[in-house]
Amino acid sequence: MRASGSGMRRASRPGCSRRGRHISRAAVLIAAAAIVLGGAPVAARGPSGGLTPTEQAVLGSLDVGGAIEQLAAITRFGERVVGTEAEHNAQQYVRDTLAALPLDEVVVETFPTTSWTHSGDRLRVVSPVDEEIPTSIYGSDHGIWGRWFGARYALGNDDGGRILRARLVDVGLGTAASFDAAGSVDGAIVLARRDDDVQGWSTVIAEEASRRGALAVVNYGYYGDIENPEGIKQDANGAPIPEFAISPNAAAHLRDLVAAGPVTVELQGRADAVTEEVGRAVNVIGYLRGTTRPDEYIVISGHVDCWWTGANDNASSVAAVLELARVLSEARRTGSFSSERTIVFASFAGEEFGGPSGTWYNWLNGSYAFVKAHPEIMAGLVIDLNSDIIAFARGPGKYWMESTWEVDGFLGDALGDLGLNGQVGTYSPVYSWTDAWSLAAKGGGSAVDGTWVAAYDAIYHTQLDDLSRVDPDAFGTILRLYALMAVRADGALVLPLDLAATVAWADGALSSERAAVPYLSGAFERAAAALGELRAAVAAANARAGELRAAYDAARTDAERAAVRAEADALNEALIDARRTLTTWSLGEGGTMGSWDVFMRPDQHVHDMAAIDAAVAALSNGKGNVRAALGSLKQVYSMEWGHLYGPATYRALMDQMINDDMNWGGEFDQQQAYVDVHAIHRGLADGSLSPRAAVSALDAIRRSQLLPWLEEDLQTLERAWLEAAAKL
Repeated sequence: MRASGSGMRRASRPGCSRRGRHISRAAVLIAAAAIVLGGAPVAARGPSGGLTPTEQAVLGSLDVGGAIEQLAAITRFGERVVGTEAEHNAQQYVRDTLAALPLDEVVVETFPTTSWTHSGDRLRVVSPVDEEIPTSIYGSDHGIWGRWFGARYALGNDDGGRILRARLVDVGLGTAASFDAAGSVDGAIVLARRDDDVQGWSTVIAEEASRRGALAVVNYGYYGDIENPEGIKQDANGAPIPEFAISPNAAAHLRDLVAAGPVTVELQGRADAVTEEVGRAVNVIGYLRGTTRPDEYIVISGHVDCWWTGANDNASSVAAVLELARVLSEARRTGSFSSERTIVFASFAGEEFGGPSGTWYNWLNGSYAFVKAHPEIMAGLVIDLNSDIIAFARGPGKYWMESTWEVDGFLGDALGDLGLNGQVGTYSPVYSWTDAWSLAAKGGGSAVDGTWVAAYDAIYHTQLDDLSRVDPDAFGTILRLYALMAVRADGALVLPLDLAATVAWADGALSSERAAVPYLSGAFERAAAALGELRAAVAAANARAGELRAAYDAARTDAERAAVRAEADALNEALIDARRTLTTWSLGEGGTMGSWDVFMRPDQHVHDMAAIDAAVAALSNGKGNVRAALGSLKQVYSMEWGHLYGPATYRALMDQMINDDMNWGGEFDQQQAYVDVHAIHRGLADGSLSPRAAVSALDAIRRSQLLPWLEEDLQTLERAWLEAAAKL
C-alpha cells in the first residue's frame, strides 16, 4: 500500500507501492475530504432489508481460520519484491490454490517490471564502540556493491569496494539548513530523520546529501510521531547514493554517540536491480464465468508483493481473494449461488513498485498492466472490491474504507445490513496508493478499497508486520463485507451505480474553484452548464432504474421478466459507459511530490493560482510585504518541500517528478503540471529580487501557464460531462 500525506493536499508517496503511507490516514483524510473533494465522509446506511437466503448461505460458508492459514503460507515466501523468485513462488502458490477450485479458468499473465534484490545488509559501529545495528538497505536503493541495470558497481572504500567505512554525521531532518548546521559531510555517512511532512519524500534527503559529498545515508522514522520505535521502514525510493534504514531507537543511540564525539561506522550489503527489459512479474487471474451476463465483471483483488514478510500488507488481501474464490465457486457448484456476472479473482504483482526505470509513477505496476491488458473487463466492470491491510486489529478506532462516489450507497447498505456502522467508516474517492486506483481512475470503474486502521501506521512497511499482528475478527469483518457485496453486485437487476453522488462532488469542487478564480467566469459557466445537463441525465437514469426494479417485481411471467431484464441491461451498459467518461476525465492527481492527492482536474492549478495571487497581492499596491509573499509562495505545491532546499536539489527532484515517461501518471492527462517559483522565492528571501520584479515574474507564470492550463482543464470537463450525459 502507499502513503497518503498529512492531509489531502499533503502526501508522500504511497505503497500499498513507491513511496510510503502516512498519517493517521483515517482521521486526516476524512477531515480534509469536505475541503478538497467537495464532499463529506459517507455515513453507513441500512439496514436495507436484511440478508437473503443466498447471502446468508455464502457468508455462512466463510472459513476465517482457513483463510488465515493461507495468509501464513504466503508470508513464508519471505520478502516478495516484484519480479523476484520469492514473488514468483508466492504467485505459483496462488495459481495452484485457485486451480484446485471449481473455477472456469485460471491464467498467469506476465508483464515487464523493474526488480530489485538485496542481501548481506549490515551496519556496524567501529568506534568509539564495536557493535551491530539492525538495518536494511532502503527499498530499491543501491547497496554498497552489486549490479545496477547490468553494470557492476562498488562504492565502498575497503574489501574491494564491498565495505564502506566513514565517519557518521547527524544531519537532523536533512534539509539544507540542517546540513549547513552539521558542517561538512564530504566523505561521510549521514544520519537523517525521515519526516515526510517536512521533506515530502526521503529521496530529497539523499539528493542533498549526495550534492554535499556524502557517501551514503542512514535514515530512520516515517513522519511526525507516526512510527514504532523498533520499526525499520522500507519504501521504494531511488536515491543517488546508498541508503540504509534503521529504527528510531537505534537512531537515538547513534545520535547519543555522535553527540559525545566522533563515530565511525561500516556499511555492507549487496543490491542488484534489473530494468523492465529484463525483469518479469506475473498477475494470477481466476475466472468464474457469468451465466446470464458474462460480459459484466466483478473484480476481487489484492497484491502479493510486499516489503519484509508483509502479513497485513498484503498477504492478508491475497488470502481474502483465495477464500472468496473458494466460497463463491463452491457455492455455484452446489447451486446456492448463480454467478450471473463474471467474477474475476486477481492477485496482482508489483503494487509496491516495479514501473519503468526513470518514472516517478513506479507503483501499481501489476494492476495497471491488468487494466491495459483487459479492455473488455474495463468496458464491463461493475465494481472492483480491492483490499489492502485487512487483518490488523482495530483497537479503539474504526476501520476505514474508501470508495468511488457512485457506490457509496451500495457500500453503506452492506455495512448497515452487517451491523458494522460503528466499526467501519468510509470516505471517497479511492486514492492512488492502492490497486483500486488503477481500476477506477485508469479503467474508469467503480471501486471499494478496504481497509485502514490508524494504529497500523506505526508498523506499516516495517519488519513488525508479521503474523503476530493478524487479528481474526478484523479479517472476518472484511471477508463478510466483500462476500456480501460480491453477491449483491452479481445479482443486481440494475447496477448499484448512483452517478448523482459523483455529480454532487463535481458540483462542489467546481463551485469552490470558481470562487477562487473569478476571472475565468465564462469557462466555469460553460462547465457548470455541461454539468447541469449531466445532472438531469443522471436523474432520469436513476428514475428509470427505479421503474425497472418496480416492473420486475410486478412481472408475472418469464417473458415479462425477460423484457425488463433486457431494458435493464441496456441501462447498465449506459451507466458503465457514462461512468468511464465521467471518472477518467474528471479526476486529477498531483500534490506535494506527485500523485497522492486526488481532486477534480483543475484543482491543482487553482490551488497554485490562489497561492500566487496571494503573493502578488502582498507585494503590490505599495504594500511590499515580502514576508507574507514568501509564506504564500511556500503553499505552491512544489514549494511545500522545495523551499527547504537549494536550486540544484530542487531542480533534480522536479526533473524526476516531471518526465517524459509518466507511466500511469500520464493516463488521461490526469497528472497536473507544476509551476516553478523556486527562484522567485529565493530571490525575495535573499533580497536579490525586488518585489516589483517578483510581481512581474509571477504574473508571467499566471498568464503563460496557469490560466491556459485552467482553461484547457475546464474545456476538458465540459466535453466529458456532455459526453457522459449523451451516453445516458
